[in-house]
Amino acid sequence: MTAEPVDKTRYDKPCATDFIIASRQCEIDDLSHLMRMGQLVAVISNLIHALQRERGASNVHLGSGGERFAAQLDDLRAASDELAQEFYAALNEVASRTIGVQSGARLFSRIAHAVHVLEGLEPLRARIRALDLAPDEAVRQYSAMVGGLLAVVFEAADAAMDPTISRLLVAMFNFMQGKELAGQERALGAAGFAQGEFDAAHAERLSDLIDGQERCFDIFVEFADAESQALWCTALGGTDQAEVERLRRLACTGNLSALLRSEGASAHIADHWFLLMTARIDAMKEVEDHLEDQLQALCTERLEQARSRLAEQASRIGALQQDDATDATEEAELPEDSGSFVVFCGAERYSSESVSPRLGRAIIEMVHDQSQRLQSMQDELNAAREALEERKVVERAKALLMKHRKLQEDDAHRLLRKMAMNQGKRLIDVARAVVSMADVLG
Repeated sequence: MTAEPVDKTRYDKPCATDFIIASRQCEIDDLSHLMRMGQLVAVISNLIHALQRERGASNVHLGSGGERFAAQLDDLRAASDELAQEFYAALNEVASRTIGVQSGARLFSRIAHAVHVLEGLEPLRARIRALDLAPDEAVRQYSAMVGGLLAVVFEAADAAMDPTISRLLVAMFNFMQGKELAGQERALGAAGFAQGEFDAAHAERLSDLIDGQERCFDIFVEFADAESQALWCTALGGTDQAEVERLRRLACTGNLSALLRSEGASAHIADHWFLLMTARIDAMKEVEDHLEDQLQALCTERLEQARSRLAEQASRIGALQQDDATDATEEAELPEDSGSFVVFCGAERYSSESVSPRLGRAIIEMVHDQSQRLQSMQDELNAAREALEERKVVERAKALLMKHRKLQEDDAHRLLRKMAMNQGKRLIDVARAVVSMADVLG
């Protein structure tokens, strides 16, 4: 009878301290990724701003039958192309480090979509040059590109593991979303004023864009710090809000005939609107730039703090292990009522019976502190992500309505708003009700 072969494979017994260090290193990796994402968000912000300007000028051009803004469009397109190249370069940096990326599958899927829709930029421009496109369709296609880029920013906010950074990204995303709605308002208004009329559908769409901006900026104020809020108030104070409101009322009520009689040709009013709204959006970009600077500074600060904590912890563990090795005569006596030091972290249990009492107590303390800190961070993250979760639910509800009612995205959103108003409920509550019917709808 032959004996069973002896398995000579041997594994070094892992030490709890190795995984305490690994936990800290994961934090550093997460923050390093956030730093790269912050840089990408800054590039996206600049590209979106350029596309928004190009979209607005394109609508004046189309609305005027090609008579307005032909020369300006060439410069605006060149600026967009330059920033698109910066965007692609930033993407290469992000793509070069994919290991350990939070929600990497969703993030890279969003990036893939953004890159894909940007490929339609040149065909879109060709149709605008040929005046072979209605202003509404031009807005829709430009807005799809901007929406794809904003989805990447949303994913960065949703994946952030540091609560302070997460709050800043929530504020920043909602501000960028509000600015995008302001850009759509500029484009829609530019075409309407250039054509000399707003029909009922365009007036309703303009009203929706104004309401949407207010919701986004309200969330921004909720999550932004006092300095950013003050800058936003200052930015608004530097623009002619009274004139913006006057033109908005005229557009939303469709009463342009009196305006044309009193202020001259529609081309003049379209240019006036475009410049007025551009000044407003440029003021928003200053706030956006401030938020980007804050994000970079905060990521740098958090990264330095994490590296400092890691170095301190590694030094402490090293010193304790060295003391254990040199103080071989010290007896490792445990309390009489327990055979080991024990710590509970949720469902995790750690026993220090294989190490000295001093190192065991230190490990227990470090695991306990880390557990408490991570739990506190998770609680703060949950509060910050609630606003993002609401957007996810609304987007899912819109997608269901688009599929089953055969609606465009704007129409689906408008239907949700009407349902909320008719039922006297919040938009998010109606969206949740629609999503809850997903299985019934098939």
